[in-house]
Amino acid sequence: MQRLTYGIRNSRIWHLCSQDIEENQKITLDNWTRYRGTFREIYYLNDDIKFLEIDNFNHTFKFLDAKIRSNNKEDFRKFFRDYLGYTEV
Repeated sequence: MQRLTYGIRNSRIWHLCSQDIEENQKITLDNWTRYRGTFREIYYLNDDIKFLEIDNFNHTFKFLDAKIRSNNKEDFRKFFRDYLGYTEV
């Protein structure tokens, strides 16, 4: 499994991040929602608490002050940092 190669234990995070979606659409998987614009993606917890912003143009990502589990935060970090090679700001 590719996600295990990068140390991502939560397969729901892998599937949420890696599924292709059209612009200005969304993917919902359990309690996480992903909205995608042209260059920016925003991840929400329970569809109202923003916890992660992805800047695809500059290849950066930023966690916001939301209360998500630390192991889930690490899995998101491993996906974007290790798998995609983005930089955390």
